[in-house]
Amino acid sequence: MRIPIETELRHLAPGYDPTKAREYYLRTRKLKGQQRGSSEDPRTGKTRAGIASNAQVTQRKELGARIQSLSKKLQELEAKIREKEQAEANENRKGKAKKERAAKERDKPKSAAEKAKAVRENEMKHKAKEASSKSGGGSSSKKSGLKTSSVSELKTLATKVKGQIAVAKQKLAAL
Repeated sequence: MRIPIETELRHLAPGYDPTKAREYYLRTRKLKGQQRGSSEDPRTGKTRAGIASNAQVTQRKELGARIQSLSKKLQELEAKIREKEQAEANENRKGKAKKERAAKERDKPKSAAEKAKAVRENEMKHKAKEASSKSGGGSSSKKSGLKTSSVSELKTLATKVKGQIAVAKQKLAAL
């Protein structure tokens, strides 16, 4: 058995009254946390139902805003798809006419002046290519975004946006 230290023998010291010690403890104790069954948050003073309803309201607002932004994006995509389809249809009509004119031009015999002009143009192109290769090459930049996307890419993106709208509406209905 070990020998008790001074702090452990404090209650045996003269002047120690256990009833006074208990009264002092009961007066000065501070309980932390919630009691069982309490429906109030000690930090905010709000009830659990109030907190839950506020959370639902904010979630509904966020989902409503998301649905609106996605719907707006979908409308923009559909408008861009219509523009691209019309432009492609016009190019197809123009393309057919150009092909017909090019076929007629090819069938015609070339004059001596046209042949000389073609030779000069080929020489100029050849010199320009050599100059660009010596200077480090040309710059080829690929644009990205809705303006350069094809119709099929835009339709794919529109389908994704429709799916996102459906998911957001389901979440909103669940709240």
